[in-house]
Amino acid sequence: MTSLAQQLKRLALPQSDPNLLTRREVASLLFDPKDAASMDRSTFYALGCTGLEELLGIEPAFLEFQDTLFSRASLTLERSVQSKEVNEKLDAGVSLFLARLCPYFLLKPAHKCIEWLLHRFHIQLYNSESLLACALPYHDTNVFVRVVQLLRIKDATNRWNWLQGLQKPGVPLSRGTLITHCHSDLSFMDFICSLVTKSIQAYAGHSGSCSQLRVIFSFYASTIVAALDAVDAVSDTIIAKLLPYVNKGLKSALTDYKAATYMIVCQLAVKVVMEASLVDTLAAHVAKSLLRAPVLAREGVGCLTVLLQNQKEGAAGAFERLGSMPALASTLQAMAVAHDVTPLLRYLLPHLIHAAFTCSSGENGNHRLVHTTDSDMEIVFIQQYVLKRSFYYLLFFTCLASGPCPVLAERVSISISISRVFVSVSVRYCAALDAVLAAHVSSSEQKHLFHRFLSLSTSSGKYQIMGDSDTSLLLSLKHPQPSVRVSALEHLMDATASGQVRAARLTSCSHLAQVRSEPRRRSVPIWPRSVLMSSVHLPEPAMLFRFLCLLWGYGSNHGDQLDVKVGAVLQTQALYMGGALLNATPPALMQELLAAHSPVFPSLLCCLTSPLREVRRAGLAALQSLSAAGASPFQPITERLLKTSEEILADPSYLSQVTAEPQTLIHSQQKKLEASLHLLLQSVQTPCCPSYSAGGLLRALSLVNGPSVLSRLLPVLDRLLEQSGPDAPSLLRAEAQLVQLILGKFSEASAPLLAEDHNCLDLFVRALRSSAQPHADIPSCQITALEQMTKPLFSALGDTAAVQQKLLAVMFDVLVESRSPLVANTVSSAFKGIAVDAQLVANELAPPEKPKVSVTVQQSRRSRMTQRFTHGGAVPWRRVTLILELLQHKKKLQRAQTLVPALFSLLARSLEVCPGDHTNMEYTKQLLLSCLLNVLHKLSPDGSAVATDVLDEEKFSVELVVQVIRASDMPQTHHHALLLLGAAAAIFPEKVLHNIMPIFTFMGANIMRLDDAYSFRVIDRTVQMVIPALIQLSDGSASSPLVAVVTRIMHVFADALPHVPEHRRLPILRQLVTTLGPAHFLWVLMLLLFKLHATQSAAQSAASDKDEALEKDVDFWISLCCEFSVNDQLTSIINILNFLLQLPDDTPKRKKSPEEEVLDLIFSPEAHSSKELRHFKFLSVCFMAQLLGSSSFIGKVRQTDESLQSLQQRLLEEILRYVHSVARCVENSADKPTAKFWRVLLNKTYDVLDKVNSLLPTDTFITVMRGLMGNDLPSVRRKAMELLNNKLTQRTPWDDSQVSVLLQLTDDLLSIVGKRGGADAEPAINRQTALYSLKLLCRGVGSQRRDAFGPVLLRAVDIVAAGDEDRNVTGSALLCVAELVGTLKALAIPQLPRLMPAVLQALTDRKELLTNEIYLLSAVTALQRVTETLPHFISPYLDDVCRLTRFVASPSPSSAASQLAVRLASLRSTLATALPPRVLLPTVARCYSSMVLDRKVRQSLQHIGQMEKEPLSFHQSELTSFFLSALDFRAQHCQGDLKKTAEIEGCVIDCLIAMVMKLSEVTFRPLFFKLLDWSKSGSTERLLTFYRLSDFIAERLKGLFVLFAGNLVKPFADLLRQTNGSQTDALLFESCGEEKVSLLLSFVLDCLQKIFLFDTQRFLSRERADALLTPLVDQLENSVGGQQAYEQRVTQHLVPCVGQFSVALADDALWKTLNYQILLKTRHADSKVRFSALVMLMELASKLKENYMVLLPETIPFLAELMEDECEEVEQQVQKVVQEMENILGEPLQSYF
Repeated sequence: MTSLAQQLKRLALPQSDPNLLTRREVASLLFDPKDAASMDRSTFYALGCTGLEELLGIEPAFLEFQDTLFSRASLTLERSVQSKEVNEKLDAGVSLFLARLCPYFLLKPAHKCIEWLLHRFHIQLYNSESLLACALPYHDTNVFVRVVQLLRIKDATNRWNWLQGLQKPGVPLSRGTLITHCHSDLSFMDFICSLVTKSIQAYAGHSGSCSQLRVIFSFYASTIVAALDAVDAVSDTIIAKLLPYVNKGLKSALTDYKAATYMIVCQLAVKVVMEASLVDTLAAHVAKSLLRAPVLAREGVGCLTVLLQNQKEGAAGAFERLGSMPALASTLQAMAVAHDVTPLLRYLLPHLIHAAFTCSSGENGNHRLVHTTDSDMEIVFIQQYVLKRSFYYLLFFTCLASGPCPVLAERVSISISISRVFVSVSVRYCAALDAVLAAHVSSSEQKHLFHRFLSLSTSSGKYQIMGDSDTSLLLSLKHPQPSVRVSALEHLMDATASGQVRAARLTSCSHLAQVRSEPRRRSVPIWPRSVLMSSVHLPEPAMLFRFLCLLWGYGSNHGDQLDVKVGAVLQTQALYMGGALLNATPPALMQELLAAHSPVFPSLLCCLTSPLREVRRAGLAALQSLSAAGASPFQPITERLLKTSEEILADPSYLSQVTAEPQTLIHSQQKKLEASLHLLLQSVQTPCCPSYSAGGLLRALSLVNGPSVLSRLLPVLDRLLEQSGPDAPSLLRAEAQLVQLILGKFSEASAPLLAEDHNCLDLFVRALRSSAQPHADIPSCQITALEQMTKPLFSALGDTAAVQQKLLAVMFDVLVESRSPLVANTVSSAFKGIAVDAQLVANELAPPEKPKVSVTVQQSRRSRMTQRFTHGGAVPWRRVTLILELLQHKKKLQRAQTLVPALFSLLARSLEVCPGDHTNMEYTKQLLLSCLLNVLHKLSPDGSAVATDVLDEEKFSVELVVQVIRASDMPQTHHHALLLLGAAAAIFPEKVLHNIMPIFTFMGANIMRLDDAYSFRVIDRTVQMVIPALIQLSDGSASSPLVAVVTRIMHVFADALPHVPEHRRLPILRQLVTTLGPAHFLWVLMLLLFKLHATQSAAQSAASDKDEALEKDVDFWISLCCEFSVNDQLTSIINILNFLLQLPDDTPKRKKSPEEEVLDLIFSPEAHSSKELRHFKFLSVCFMAQLLGSSSFIGKVRQTDESLQSLQQRLLEEILRYVHSVARCVENSADKPTAKFWRVLLNKTYDVLDKVNSLLPTDTFITVMRGLMGNDLPSVRRKAMELLNNKLTQRTPWDDSQVSVLLQLTDDLLSIVGKRGGADAEPAINRQTALYSLKLLCRGVGSQRRDAFGPVLLRAVDIVAAGDEDRNVTGSALLCVAELVGTLKALAIPQLPRLMPAVLQALTDRKELLTNEIYLLSAVTALQRVTETLPHFISPYLDDVCRLTRFVASPSPSSAASQLAVRLASLRSTLATALPPRVLLPTVARCYSSMVLDRKVRQSLQHIGQMEKEPLSFHQSELTSFFLSALDFRAQHCQGDLKKTAEIEGCVIDCLIAMVMKLSEVTFRPLFFKLLDWSKSGSTERLLTFYRLSDFIAERLKGLFVLFAGNLVKPFADLLRQTNGSQTDALLFESCGEEKVSLLLSFVLDCLQKIFLFDTQRFLSRERADALLTPLVDQLENSVGGQQAYEQRVTQHLVPCVGQFSVALADDALWKTLNYQILLKTRHADSKVRFSALVMLMELASKLKENYMVLLPETIPFLAELMEDECEEVEQQVQKVVQEMENILGEPLQSYF
């Protein structure tokens, strides 16, 4: 583009864009541009208003635009013609709207509003910046890409040209690209920053917090921060660009804007090293913002911290504002937990300390930090470890910098708060203070100031300077010279005596102890005892040690009785002090401390259990001092402790192993150790012993157990249990823990005491019943005692069953009384763990009967009433239920059989409904049945019998279980009972079998109807358990009694089957039959199912319902049978056939044998009607046929490896027996009403036989078939042949031996075929079947043994040649001949002289042929096969064959008719291809001359049409002569029947076209010119034929025909003039003149239209165009043929021809001429001509499209004239033409009229 063009483009206004005036494509966000162009303005306006209304429901700020941008006036506003002021105002309104729309850009209402603005105000051109600003925060969405695609940004100078790459692919803008462009193009960065300010300004006054702008603030912060991070070096230009917006953000009242600015400041601080002034400015602004918006206190302080962390200088002006921040201290405290706030504190600390030391009472009053409380100051500045030394350093040197000592002292006295902070700090962080002072104090002036500074500290005493050593007291105590250390001790004693205890502090005791432990102990003066006693205010030594014992052990007390906490440090110090005091204790006092009642040793022993290593070390040191003083009662324990001191120091749990009694001790040592341990336990028993100390001792003695230990602890347990009563105060935490420890002593070792001491047992029972839990984290006594009920403890009580019974009873009582889930779980766990004798549980379930004593009548009556009132004195059901629930999962149960009587007793009791008992007993019954089942599983895990001495059969009441089943309505109860009976059947089979029928009857009536997995499992288990027991009881043989019982059981299942859920039926029956044995009982079940269907289907009325039910049932029966092996299925079919043979033909009335009575259980003829019996038989046979033919059965046969021959032989024998039986019934009932039933049944039986034969091996099959074909019954013989045919149609491969056997059947079949007349004549159907069998045999094996089929062909030809033979038999013989000839080939030639005349003669009997399609088809098939096989030997018969090919298939839709058409077509094709043309063509010519009179030309010509290319070329001259003769049919044989003539002529043309398509251009050209010359000579009728032929050739050759069409132009023009009735009155044709003229015109016009259509080589030169143009247009005036013919010719032929003619012209001048000629016709006097001219004009415009624009000016005046035409139709057509032209040209034309 040139520079001038660029300048002009920049100066161009959007309104000058020409695209604004076009409507082909319109910019649209929601629609396709082309679709949007077709929508009107009101649609867009309604869309925009809808969007605005939806937005108003979200944001009221859009209300003001309802009267501006979305007003009704905007519909007519066109901004391209408005003034500059109006456009500027409009721009401002659009920008404001888009700025407010930005937060809602992704919503659908926003898209609707933008769509209106795009359509009406063209914002993509005028307001592209605002539109992009609205969409930019959503750059990663598809909507943003759609907006970018609306913009015109192709120009490289456009600032948004970098987005052009997104327009074509339509992918969103990636974040990386956005960030890169942001830091590379600072104008774009400024655009993003200004986007925020404009959005804030847009919502100013409408929203206080501007929460809707959060998405914009997020986009602003994330983009700018990421851009700063991505740039390598942040330049001054970037900082200068950002600083104004940073200042605005820090000053803003919007929280989100300020937070975003904080992030940008932090990124700047991290990325850039800024000047001190800039840092100071930023820090001041941030601090000022913190005062304005305390909501972001943490964020602002964090921003300052990052700023100070990354910048070395600056931020001097922030302290003044930070000092006034109210929540700075608390904010820093919260941030210091998770973040490092050191940089800010380093900055604040000097300012704060300086302000604290320099402020007077009236100065700096507004510094909140100076007046912060001590605790806040300490929390904020001291808790950070890194600031400890910095604080002292800054504090100290601030003091140095503040002036001379008096001033400092004065100021320190003023700053009391700082003094208190310093005191607190010096106490906590004394080590840090020492390090700072030692490292930084050097000069004498600093030393003097140092001592004045130390006066603030509580540790000033240890820094006090010793006069003689010139060093501090602390350093003197550690001095290497002994004299200095002695001097320090004397100074310390003086200080202590004078009461300066606080200055010395007991924390120096560790240093003092180090001094005392030196080797030169004698040179060190000992502290006077009085001084030490006075220091702690305890003058009595015993009281002192009691106090120390309290300090030693009080740390383990978790209570707050004394409101004192003794930490580990104080405990350790007290232990070291105690050790030191023990070393200095006089012997008399030591004996008192070593006494058994002294608490010293127990307290030290408790210290050894501490988890802290230092505490244990100090305790061992004190114990060492105690043991060195002399012997004590605890000496054995002390010695063991001191020997293992290293292990105790390493592991606190090792102490319990030390106190345990090892087996290696000798007897005397063991006695002493036991005595010491008993003394320790005695101290625990002492009431004055604290509970926490007692607990510590018991932890130390955790491995010391036994009756003696437990007996000494019982008083303590008794006392604590008394205190834990409901009326007593709750136990302390240590007391509750002590109870736990004492209860832990109830173990296997102390079990004898439980058995012997009733007090011990009572205490344990009391603990079991004590449910109080004073502390939530400590289990109650009840839980602890239950946890002690372990298997070892319970087993140790095995000799005392009464104690076990007592504990068990109490445990059950606790379970019954408690409502706590934890107690219930603990009881359950305890009961699971112990090994219990079942008799104990039985006693709890049903207490043993009391011995009977003689009583009076009155006493017995009173006893009976009492029992009735207490329900017989039985155990309450709640207790029973809970015990039974425990028994459900009990594995360690001894003598489980003892539970059986009690459980059955409870079961019987549950069946007795008491009047006052409303408890739901079903759950209890289920528990009882489940427990009984568990007992049986324990006694017999494998289901074997149980010895009588273990469980007597009489004790197991099957009748009671059955009674439970009958009495209950709950399925779950039934399930449990059946599972129990199933398990009992294996153990007590006879007892269960006595009740077997009630069991299965109930199962069928109830459980089988339920649809759940558990019910199905119950049925499965019951069948698996009960049925095998039944079979086992009958020795496994299928005897009659067993069959009877099994049949009854199956009857139950079959009767219940309709009520069983469908998906459960198959698994239930499969399991039943599998358990019974499918080989023995599958057939019984199938027959029962047949009977069920036969009896139920009688009740169904609708035939469709019956068919549907039958189909569904048969599918189910087949699925059931296919669940089992093929052997079982075949055996079942054999048994079914046997059963059917035993059934009578009708319902008999005679006495039956026992076996027959058993069979009557399956189907009793007496109990059913004759109709039901017949239905039953029919069902059985149908099922067998469908089963044998089902894919499932065949698949199983294919997969079976074992031999089935024996079963197949048996099955064949049985089915043949049944066939004979049914055939006999057919003969016997021929004249009875049931004859039809028996015939149908026989057919079904044959079907079964057919299916059976398909299973037979080939050799066996052939033998069987040969025997059946010799049967006396014709029906059997026919069925045998049909079975043979089915086998032969399967095209099975035959080996040589099988072929030989098969060929032996030909004699038998020929014998059947030859039995034509006489007494033993064979029925015609049998002879047909035999011929079909011979045909199939020939097809299957004829190619291998051709010589064997010569007699067969001879016999077949005899049948065909016989004139009086049955036509069906003749037809079959013809088909057989066709197959034989095709197979024998040359061997059949000797039979042709007899065969061909017979076949041709058969085809000449038209009457017979028309009445018997099958016969006709057979004859044609035979003729076609002979012609195909022996084409060179039929020349003598060729004329007759060609004549016979004129047969056409009848219009009937039968399959025979369609096959006949196929056969005839194949015959013609064979004649055309197999015969040489030298033979064929003369025959065809002869046939044509005879057929043309019968008008059967099509059949004769089809032979030529199917000839190959080479013979056609070779015989072209002969063919040309033939076709010239054939084409002359119209001229010679028309006789006025134009329709028939057209049909025959069409056949000739089709054949000629077929030949033409096989010719080359060279061979076709002379043929075409010869045809042209032929049309000009002779009759004018030839013109019709020729131009019709030309039309067809043009259609087939397409563009190739244009090469030959040049010679047709002049004839076309002449014909158009000669046939134009408006120009001449002469007619070309004599008869039917006008009709033939119309026909000729249609041929000519159609041919021209195709020439123009396929013209690609500029066929229409100017000369040819001039020759054709006027004749074509003048045809508008040609009304020859009448009105209807004229309209049809114009619309269907002339108008398409002229339209295609205009396309082929491709010349503006010729177009103009053509258009003008047509326009002239619009002024014709005849209205129909004017109307036709308008139609042609519309066609011309539609073909030329936009090229017609040049013709429009001259067209408009003519159309304007026609708009006022006198003919209404013409007027309407004009309007239609104008409208169509507008659509075609895309321009409105109404304004031109």
